[in-house]
Amino acid sequence: MVAVRSLRGLDSSKVAETLFREAGLKEARPPCSVLEFTDGVGGHLRARLYEASAEAPHVLYFPAEFDTDETLHLLGSGFQSINFSLIAFEYKGTGNSQGDFSFEGVFEEAEYFFKAVKRWMDRQNRKGDLVIMGRSFGSAVALDLALKKQNDVLCLVIESGFDSGRTFLERSGVDASLIPEGEIFGNRGKMALFKKPVLFIHSPRDVIQSLPEVEWLVAESRSKATQFQIAPSGTRQELATQVGELYLEVVQQWVNLRRGVRPPRKRRPIFSQS
Repeated sequence: MVAVRSLRGLDSSKVAETLFREAGLKEARPPCSVLEFTDGVGGHLRARLYEASAEAPHVLYFPAEFDTDETLHLLGSGFQSINFSLIAFEYKGTGNSQGDFSFEGVFEEAEYFFKAVKRWMDRQNRKGDLVIMGRSFGSAVALDLALKKQNDVLCLVIESGFDSGRTFLERSGVDASLIPEGEIFGNRGKMALFKKPVLFIHSPRDVIQSLPEVEWLVAESRSKATQFQIAPSGTRQELATQVGELYLEVVQQWVNLRRGVRPPRKRRPIFSQS
């Protein structure tokens, strides 16, 4: 496993308040339901469920620091429309999960989330493949969990990811004096150890992480099936609001290819002869 410096130094209310200043998770709305579970020490955690069929892919999603009820609903209902279940984790302090957010604790909480989803799937006899996905800050949590559970997951989807944790935090507005020295999340080292395919989705106009910078992370992927998709959008926040047919089609086809499901062949037009 990749050795990463302790993240306790980031557990300042100023860091969390700055990073999650745009988060707006208040109340889930239909067709969403709620999965509740504990963090192993008595803390009460929640995830939002956008359910599709039992045999379809189940996407364990770690939100961005700017995700809102609207962006989660857009992604969740969009995935339902292509028969993918989305199970979106709610970080402590950003939604209805109890407790204060902790950079040190969120990676362990992600493992409790994974176990809770597996128990829920077993109870409902759900056999669909597991896909892990993260957006922006959530991509670091998703990558960490995917590496730990790579024997149990089909693939990983990273939207608006980042290579350097320090660069990501500073450009997100966090005071540089509050960021510990050294490697923060260890994304590059973790990606080098992850053997399953990865789908990267990134905006060419992303001001937090440019295309050349995120390519350092892409280059570490071990799988020949990894893809880097450039999405026509503005900032990463704007990309999160543009989950339309093209976005969903790209994710659906790529994940289905990992499952061995090929898109239906388009019928050739039949022309009458004169």
